[in-house]
Amino acid sequence: MKALKMLVPAAAALSLAGHVWAVRTVRADRVRLAEARRAAFTDPLTGLANRAGLAGALADLARESYDLAIVDLDGFKQVNDTYGHDAGDAVLVEVAARLSAAIDEVDGSVVARLGGDEIVLVCPSPAPIANLLGAEVLRALTTPVALPGGQELTVRASVGVVSAMVGDVPSRVLRAADLALYRAKAAGGDQVAEYDRIVELPPVETRPVVRLREMTETARALGGAA
Repeated sequence: MKALKMLVPAAAALSLAGHVWAVRTVRADRVRLAEARRAAFTDPLTGLANRAGLAGALADLARESYDLAIVDLDGFKQVNDTYGHDAGDAVLVEVAARLSAAIDEVDGSVVARLGGDEIVLVCPSPAPIANLLGAEVLRALTTPVALPGGQELTVRASVGVVSAMVGDVPSRVLRAADLALYRAKAAGGDQVAEYDRIVELPPVETRPVVRLREMTETARALGGAA
């Protein structure tokens, strides 16, 4: 009987240990799942939302009006070519931080990196203030960026903006901002161009507009060389 009494606490201890192990395992699985979900919607370099994160944010704003800006850094390829990709990454991280800080106090705002040096800002607003959003982007980039080697680099950007209304299709809003960005690039960069809402939002173009911008840059470079 004494031996039996000694086995009961031991069994209880084993049961408790098993319960603790199970709780810790479930908790660890939840943490891993949360991290995986976060990674699926986050750009790993800058910590901004990625394309999927942006799509989710725009879906959440379906019943609101908002202003949207697409930012493309002028001459970013030359940064990588001249200073190296580590410097290019440092520029992207700093620009991402500055643009996030610029609209951080606006509830529901989001900043996303679509890829390369193309960044999107979305700012819920009851009134159309797209140009003010674009001006805020340029203001945020006025201070030079410190590079890993101790050098400083002045970053310029072209910005395409559009004011979206309730019910606008997100893909068409992005397309409109992209067309405005193309216009800013073609005009020499370092400026804001707004899509005119007097006309309807454009249909979605299957060919990436970024490719058109690259062609424009190439044509300008060839023209200068001639």
